[in-house]
Amino acid sequence: MGKKIDRGFARKLREEIEIWEQEGMVSPILKDQILAYYKMKARLGGPAGTGKLITALSVLGSVLAGVGVILLVAANWSAIPVWGKLAVIFIPMAASYALGYLLRYERGDFPRVGAGFILLGGLLFGAGIFLIAQIYHLSVHFANGPLVWGLGVLPLAYLLRFKTLLTLSLIVFLIWLGMETHSWLPPEAFEPSGPVPGESKFISLFFMAGLALWGLGLMHRGYEGFRKISDPYIVLGMLCTFGTGFLFTFDLYGAHVGARVLWPFYLALSGLFLLSLFGLALSSEKPPAWLWEVLFLLVLLGLALYLTFLFGGLPGKEHRDFVLSANLIFALAVLIVLFLGYLREFPVYVNIALLFFVLDLVVRYFDFFWELFPRSIFFIIGGLILLTGGVLLERKRRKILGSFRKPEDED
Repeated sequence: MGKKIDRGFARKLREEIEIWEQEGMVSPILKDQILAYYKMKARLGGPAGTGKLITALSVLGSVLAGVGVILLVAANWSAIPVWGKLAVIFIPMAASYALGYLLRYERGDFPRVGAGFILLGGLLFGAGIFLIAQIYHLSVHFANGPLVWGLGVLPLAYLLRFKTLLTLSLIVFLIWLGMETHSWLPPEAFEPSGPVPGESKFISLFFMAGLALWGLGLMHRGYEGFRKISDPYIVLGMLCTFGTGFLFTFDLYGAHVGARVLWPFYLALSGLFLLSLFGLALSSEKPPAWLWEVLFLLVLLGLALYLTFLFGGLPGKEHRDFVLSANLIFALAVLIVLFLGYLREFPVYVNIALLFFVLDLVVRYFDFFWELFPRSIFFIIGGLILLTGGVLLERKRRKILGSFRKPEDED
């Protein structure tokens, strides 16, 4: 299928073709044919058409089919001979890849469904890694499974320029990061009676991982050949960065957000982040205001490294001041990303910034007014604020995104 037709192009076409007709460049019949053609094309593959629905259904179907195969095998595992187990692993995986290639490339009439089958092959590949280890009772480090899975899917994602496959690979890498670093920490770090909860050890780790992914996404956007697959890096990176950064705004862990024993991972993620920024600086198609965004991300990285290695926590009132400062920094970061999204006409920035803005607003409402109002008044006022705010924010979001002229990439 061709490129998608964005609303800005369709509106501009209608304006221009009226002028063409008035100047005699096209006949009324030809004008109607052109408009009908692009209307049909937008309906089939445009942002308001069924293209995204087909992609979503294909991805959902791939995930459900993959889970179903795994559950079916697990339920009858003991009754299946070794050769049967291997066949159950390799035949569906090969069939998924072959059918996906046929539908997307050979025939080309069902490209999105073909992409779904290729994604299913990637899911079955990961399941096969763990099943083969179980068949032959391989005694290996358990975290190596997700690592091999991610490394196996990543080259195919780049070869085919598939955002869904790349997203799968990056999620698996994040799972591996959590599993691997978990094994580096002593068992007592996760005891409930300990002074600091064990999960706090991972906050700065995934914050830095989010920055590294974010930086890689920016670097990919600077190169024409990789721009199409930049979104998974940016989306997952921003979700990790803002998701873990949001935890800094709570008085949960006494400002203990890392473990010094994990320093190799912190340095590796920081190095990957800096290398990606260097790659962005060398690219020929940098986004507007890229230096300011680089400076903004470097400040975030510096804060994370400081809190991990040098900050030992603050008692009493000083710690409350730390939480207040964290809330202000978080709100400022959201506004910066929202501004960058508007400046670059980049919907991902706008949507994620508004998501965390609303989330922060709702949580702060519960924090400050839960004890001040009677419960009924609290929920009535909260509901009215959310309904009004939802309408206003959605109108503003549509206005911002409607002013953009860049069509989104296909999967």
